[in-house]
Amino acid sequence: DVFEDRMVNWLLEPAKKLLDVPHGSVAAVALATSYIEGIEIYISGKDSEGKSKKFFRRGFKRIFPIVTVPILQEAIADALYNLLRCGFAHDAMFRNGIYFSDVRKEVFTVTWPKKNGEFDPAGRLESAVINPRRFIEGIEFHFKGYLKELRATKPTAAKGTFLAAVNLKWKLGEPGPVIGMTEEEFLNGA
Repeated sequence: DVFEDRMVNWLLEPAKKLLDVPHGSVAAVALATSYIEGIEIYISGKDSEGKSKKFFRRGFKRIFPIVTVPILQEAIADALYNLLRCGFAHDAMFRNGIYFSDVRKEVFTVTWPKKNGEFDPAGRLESAVINPRRFIEGIEFHFKGYLKELRATKPTAAKGTFLAAVNLKWKLGEPGPVIGMTEEEFLNGA
């Protein structure tokens, strides 16, 4: 319940509200992009430190199984890691090749070079047009499915890896933090 509350109220709902703010769709995608690597931590039960690209790639392919050709799907995931995730995380804006439009109904419209009419694995992503609303809907759909799996009555591998990640990330067995103010000051917005 705490996990759901945090993901919904700290990530998904704010991202959805940004969609209705003028020019807010880019910020909505930026916020929601953090879900891709983050959810993979809970699904794998391990930390992504030093393995960010690997976790993003797995999370992306899990959330957006948009391509059936594995090499193309991995190439797109890698390009989006660099241009979308790293662009925003390191440069505070998306890198060249990422665009936003709600004209097409697909989550992504991708342009990739071909060689002799076939996907060229040596090529590079030329453009990815993201439909912000569909992007967030895809993440929300995945999250609801994951919650359903976690709430299943019988034990599942997903529950075990989720608990491993909770123990790793939330530090539940450790003492609480020391904050340089009284509880009253903290609660009353001193």
